[in-house]
Order: sequence, then C-alpha cells, then structure tokens
Amino acid sequence: MRFLIFTVVFFLVVTVIKIDLTEGTVPLAAFDKKKEQACNEQIQIKSISVVTIEGDTVQSLLASYPSEVEISLPEKMAQFYELNPHLQKQAMVPGELIKIPIYDKIENDCRK
Repeated sequence: MRFLIFTVVFFLVVTVIKIDLTEGTVPLAAFDKKKEQACNEQIQIKSISVVTIEGDTVQSLLASYPSEVEISLPEKMAQFYELNPHLQKQAMVPGELIKIPIYDKIENDCRK
C-alpha cells in the first residue's frame, strides 16, 4: 500500500515539475505582447515583375533581388508561390512575366 501511494505521489510531483518547466510559473498574461509587437520593425512586402530567361530558377531569381530584411529562403519561396501560384505545378518558361517579392522595413517610433 505504501508503494502505491509513493508511486502516485511521485508521478504527481513529476507531472507538476514537467508542466512548470514547459509552461512556466509566471502567467502569460503578465507579458504584454502588444507593446512588444508595436515596437518591433514591421516588414512591408512589395513585388516587382520580371521576365524570365533560359536557365532561371526560383532560387536564382530570389537571390538576384536581395532585400534589406533578412528572411529565410522557405519564407521567401512561400511568398513567391503566393504571388505566382501557377508555378507550383509547372516549370518556368523563358519570356514569362512573373512577380518577385521584395521586402522593406517599416520602422516604428517606439519612444516611451
């Protein structure tokens, strides 16, 4: 009987510690995310139209037009395919007009 009670108490303590380590003891409402997001730099996405030539790939086009903002390649490709959904199922054809995403920073005034 002692062993059963000890086992239950042990698993209860381990569960509480696991929850405490993963979710934290401070409630999430204590952090005001609105203020953090208001002062962060925002990204504006523009697009330019280009005509493809022989041998162009999505990666080469994205590398040809760098942006001020550092964004990962998968995010750039996702935005590229949102602007050009027809390229998801077909290859680029030379002479085709496609749109390339360009990223600009929008700086906020975060003075307190």
